Amino acid sequence: MSARGSDQISEPHPVNPVKGIYDSTAKGEFTTENAMNPFKKITLKPQALSWLRFGAIKPGGWLRAQMERDLEQGFVGRLDELVPDLIRDDDIYGADRLTKEVDAKDLGLIARDTGWEIQYLWWNSETQSNWRDGMVRATLLLEHPDFLPKAQAYIEHILATQDDDGYLGIYAPDLRFNFTQENGELWAQSSLFRGLLGYYEATGDERVLKAVQRAVATTMRAYPIGQSTPFTVEEEFAGVTHGLTFTDTLDRLAQLTGAQAYLDYALWLYQEFSTHDLSQDDVQARHLLDPEYRFQAHGVHTYEHLRALLTAVYASSNPQLEAALEGYLDKLAPCIAPSGGPIGDEGVGGRSADANETGYEYCSIHEMLDSYTHLLQKTGAPVWGDRAEWLFFNAAQGSRHPYESAVAYLKTDNSFSMTGTLHPGDPIEENNPQTRYKYSPAHRDLAVCCPPNAGRVAPYYVKAMWLRDAHGLTAMLYGPSVIETDIKGVTVRISEETRYPFDLDLTFTLELSAPLAFDLAFRMPGWACSFTLDGVDAYHESNDLIHVHRTWQTGDRIHLRFQVETRITPFNGEALISHGPLLFALPLTSEVQAAQEYAPGFRDLYYAPADATGEALHIVENQPFALERAPFDPAHPWQSLALVGKLWDETAGTLRSVRLLPLGATILRRVTFKC
Repeated sequence: MSARGSDQISEPHPVNPVKGIYDSTAKGEFTTENAMNPFKKITLKPQALSWLRFGAIKPGGWLRAQMERDLEQGFVGRLDELVPDLIRDDDIYGADRLTKEVDAKDLGLIARDTGWEIQYLWWNSETQSNWRDGMVRATLLLEHPDFLPKAQAYIEHILATQDDDGYLGIYAPDLRFNFTQENGELWAQSSLFRGLLGYYEATGDERVLKAVQRAVATTMRAYPIGQSTPFTVEEEFAGVTHGLTFTDTLDRLAQLTGAQAYLDYALWLYQEFSTHDLSQDDVQARHLLDPEYRFQAHGVHTYEHLRALLTAVYASSNPQLEAALEGYLDKLAPCIAPSGGPIGDEGVGGRSADANETGYEYCSIHEMLDSYTHLLQKTGAPVWGDRAEWLFFNAAQGSRHPYESAVAYLKTDNSFSMTGTLHPGDPIEENNPQTRYKYSPAHRDLAVCCPPNAGRVAPYYVKAMWLRDAHGLTAMLYGPSVIETDIKGVTVRISEETRYPFDLDLTFTLELSAPLAFDLAFRMPGWACSFTLDGVDAYHESNDLIHVHRTWQTGDRIHLRFQVETRITPFNGEALISHGPLLFALPLTSEVQAAQEYAPGFRDLYYAPADATGEALHIVENQPFALERAPFDPAHPWQSLALVGKLWDETAGTLRSVRLLPLGATILRRVTFKC
């Protein structure tokens, strides 16, 4: 058994837990050359861990059941039926590519000024590609026989749209790479290529990899390094700056092929982004190196752009960019709500997270999760596994409807109403109404962006559960799953049987084609007080990892169990209650009103508060909470445990018995309490 110091009062999110992890020169001590040129490439920075190919890790247990339900009965598998005009009827990558003659398109948003809407003609590419990315990845992970033909037909269609010069995108020849205003060129390619590369990794279809390589080469020729300015346009806004995520494709292609030219191009793209006046500019190097700057921009951009910065750091080893990365992490810390959700309602606006007043967008949840896992892969620091798990099990699950196929576009941790506006009495702007605080399978009246990203969250979590290095494999994110890969020519299969995060027991069973010596490592979560590890003769702990080295053979079994105490953690003058990787909340009663129905079983839902009994409750010192378990149902795991205890009711002047549930079981709720 191993134990660590424990205290009921804890800080789950320190300001910057990896300050100095990059071994960079101290700020202010750079050479003159590097101080003047933070984008100078010095050398490639070694990456701590490597991704396994997508599809090598597959979900099991409750996680698989949730993904199957989302695919078979939810919008993850049927969004094209719910909004066919945006997906089926608009072949934006093929027959309906945009030309200079197109000045209108159905975008799935409330009508505003027509000139303003023209900037967003690329919008359906985001809806389509992000949704299909999630749908195809879920299909491949589940090997779902009903959806595999649908996924394969989509891939064949996209391959058929590739031009002779290699172009894959949404613009006809008269417009592509020739923009003076807002456009979605790089963004449409980025959202498309990410899904195509996932399909290639899972299937080994070389045609898909070659198609992406040809398309990327075409773009690199059209925007040559040092001879073009893809981010210099008039009236830019969302699409142009979303295009910085083109570095996602470049980073993965470099890993898959070993070609450093992709990383050089990614570094240049980040430099171009950083050296022009742009609307979504939080992650420009100059802001990150300014200790007084606070994040201001659209949250989704701010959190997805972290990956571009990270790629630039590892493409250059430039100490200025390493300092910028540390600056980013410093600025991110105050933006994180108790559930892990980052401010995204829509702009950050220099604010700090507040459980009552700052919401987070589902798109922001996904982009933050993806960025956390990239930090985990590149740095190898287990703290990013803690962050990714906390975000996935709390904010991501707590923004899903517990029973219907719908997600919140925006959600606050303390959720006292979901009636469209943040507060029920908020005024409605006639030309820009706020209706994001509701549950919907599509959010057709705003932008069909959050449901597609909600379908990507689970596959992206699964792909980061295990990472590898030259010595073996590391379990970084926990949950029921199976991994199958090759190590030194030996096939290794590891089944992880667990109800995690609802139970903290994990059993790993190995099958190998031949006995083999290699390392297995397991992340030691920051919330764990101690652990037991059975089934091995020896292990050692280092850098929040539990390491086991031995010659493994079929039938070897490891049992890992984490011990944990219920924690009460301060937040903005109040406190939150957690147990292990789960945050707990007091469910609040509500009255539901159904609105638009897209198809039977798919509808918009609004929730008004039925009472205010949760608003006057206090945490009382020395009043313990006990974990209560119910029979475990993989179809409804969030109902399987509760924290039972007493809070002080200041209105009644007495202690009140309460039953707190994980966020994934709640709609209206209270997460923080006075203390």
